Amino acid sequence: MDDLAIQLQVQKIRNDLASYQYNQGNICLFINGEHEILMPMGQRNIPLPPHGIYLFYDQNRNFKLSMKSNVSTQLCIINLPISTLHKIIGHGTDHLNFTQASIFEKEQYHHFEMATDVIINCVHDINNNPNNPLLIKANKYVILDNYFNKPSKQKAYKCPFLNQKENVNKVRKAKEFLLQNLNSSPTIKEIAKHVALNEYNLKTGFKEIYGKTIHVFLKEYKMSKARELILQREFQIAEIADQLGYTNVSHFIDAFKAKYGITPKKFELSLP
Repeated sequence: MDDLAIQLQVQKIRNDLASYQYNQGNICLFINGEHEILMPMGQRNIPLPPHGIYLFYDQNRNFKLSMKSNVSTQLCIINLPISTLHKIIGHGTDHLNFTQASIFEKEQYHHFEMATDVIINCVHDINNNPNNPLLIKANKYVILDNYFNKPSKQKAYKCPFLNQKENVNKVRKAKEFLLQNLNSSPTIKEIAKHVALNEYNLKTGFKEIYGKTIHVFLKEYKMSKARELILQREFQIAEIADQLGYTNVSHFIDAFKAKYGITPKKFELSLP
């Protein structure tokens, strides 16, 4: 097995934009360090929280991914072809079948989750021992094994729901509908009706694809969007709360403070 196919690098991310060249057909894991990283994509910033893992995969396209952080932090990046993943993890077992990602033909597949303690410790070793190639190589394999081979991952990749591309497309449309109607906060019943999918399949399928429930996903997205809008300095706090579907501004303030440890107004006033 060609170890050179598994690329690992550590980038220091700062406030000025850094970039990473992604090549089609590879699996890429971005494993964050101590501070939040933002990945600008289109008109929005994708937040990667401290000790978060972002998996990115695209079958047909190359991308230059940008990253920035308000506080200097290290980002561990592991990149490898799917065929190599099969050789080092899927050998001798039918539990892991990551080529199920082929159901997302001509689409990106990405997934967020928090790193396990095992992965956090591995990344710590990698960051603190840059001149020890043997230690780095060992930790690289431990990260891949822990991320792809833990029981929850095996179960997720065998989910029969994801074998039906029509269902996957409906869940993706549900996410789009949800984000397009933030200010009205549609119910799960309304979303399910809009995409012609029963509520159970919508909820279970959403969690399989995006790694979290609709409620948790929406709450995290709203907080990320709120932070982005405050940084733009184009809207009052009450206007942002309204855009995000909060009928009570105090509920928005409480949610923002619970997420970031500071009220929206104090955060706004702290900006340079």
